[in-house]
Amino acid sequence: MGIRLNKYLSLCGIAARRKSDQLIQEGNVSVNGAIVSKPQTIINPKDKVKYKNILLKPQNFEYYKINKPRFCLTSMSPNEKKRTILEYLPHTDAKIFPIGRLDYDTEGLLLFTNDGDFAQRVSHPSYLVNKTYLCHVEGSITENLFKRMQKGANLKDGYLKPEEILIQSKNSAESIVKITIHEGSNNIIKNFFKYFSKNVKKLKRISIGHIKLGELETGKSIKLDYNEIKELIKEPD
Repeated sequence: MGIRLNKYLSLCGIAARRKSDQLIQEGNVSVNGAIVSKPQTIINPKDKVKYKNILLKPQNFEYYKINKPRFCLTSMSPNEKKRTILEYLPHTDAKIFPIGRLDYDTEGLLLFTNDGDFAQRVSHPSYLVNKTYLCHVEGSITENLFKRMQKGANLKDGYLKPEEILIQSKNSAESIVKITIHEGSNNIIKNFFKYFSKNVKKLKRISIGHIKLGELETGKSIKLDYNEIKELIKEPD
């Protein structure tokens, strides 16, 4: 049974399917020596597919979760002055990359993979994948302020209304808030609380979709199996 050419490129780690469509239409892909421009072209097991004259072979996909430490860059390039996530990657021959990022001073759950389609589904806002954070916020959050937060905030990147927001604990010095959103722009959680004149002292992501950080130690990683990621990779052919 054959598969579509755009999916085949994704399986080979070239690009996610949407980007693969573009690469195919631009004439970068050949099948059995002939340039093919239709992403829906069916590829069979004996076909020889080349991208920019390089023979392609499907790769095995791998998925990991990592508990990113605070004060660590989500960067795949070495940095002389700051530590990066490179120090905490699992030992694998797969060319894995982070799905999205966490700010330098934010800790918690990061997903890594070599599966472009999976990364697209997790990170793109149109798929509405929830991300949940624990926020340590300066000062006490009053009942009236909390009700305003539930209604959302008009931020620079658009209106943000939390999917869920709960106060875990509070005193005069600090409130610990659990907040779930599906947006993922830079500093969006900090900007949300800043809108209400509240400063985030500490921020930790604890889940992405149904994948939870759990008891994973800081700086450690664990490989995910298919059952753990299957809900996030459901996609019609």
